[in-house]
Amino acid sequence: MIIAHRGVSFTLPENSIPAFEASWQFDVDGIEGDFHLTKDGEIVCIHDDDTQRVCKTKEIIHQSTLQDLKKLELYHEGDSSLNIKIPTLAEVIKTVPEGKKIFIEIKCGPEILTPLLNQLSHSEMSSDDIVIISFHSEVIKELKALNPVFKAFFLYSCEDGRDIDGLIDEAININANGISTDNESSKLFVDKVIDAGLEYHSWTIDDADVAIKLIEWGASSITTNDPESIINRIQG
Repeated sequence: MIIAHRGVSFTLPENSIPAFEASWQFDVDGIEGDFHLTKDGEIVCIHDDDTQRVCKTKEIIHQSTLQDLKKLELYHEGDSSLNIKIPTLAEVIKTVPEGKKIFIEIKCGPEILTPLLNQLSHSEMSSDDIVIISFHSEVIKELKALNPVFKAFFLYSCEDGRDIDGLIDEAININANGISTDNESSKLFVDKVIDAGLEYHSWTIDDADVAIKLIEWGASSITTNDPESIINRIQG
């Protein structure tokens, strides 16, 4: 599967409705977005825990209401005239065509899970097309305890330098379905994850040669900022 990372964010603001809508023209299999819980219990799509980088105005997400955040404008390369707002989870889900997937990265803690599961239960998306991903083991563990129907992948950055076997053991202990990582060079890492009965997923891969290699090694998905180039390479 080819997954658009924060939508098509080269030419549009990341994690915005236009960026997600633009993803589908490249025939991606799914989109990936980042989600936080607001002060008033709403779920919004934004990577950082504040708005400074993407809005040039600083509001702390968990200290702000949805109404506060909707007053802000998303920027792209300094352009403040786009009139694009921070979207909610419900707004992002509405962009997903039938049969396509959404990878929901939880950027905060387990407190988001009850409202998240409530919203997902009322969405028209199939549970098979919804994947929850997080760097926080407690998020994955609690999600699986609350509702094991959703696939969940444990995120890991190779910069952390953890022992691979220990990482795999933790993923299994929290009932994760797979591990998603930025590894680009270790086939042994991929083999160990798959041999342990877990799915292996890759992020954020923008080099088509690296993507092809990871697919050949057994990666189940490639999350990328450049889905057009990678899909063209695969199809070519």
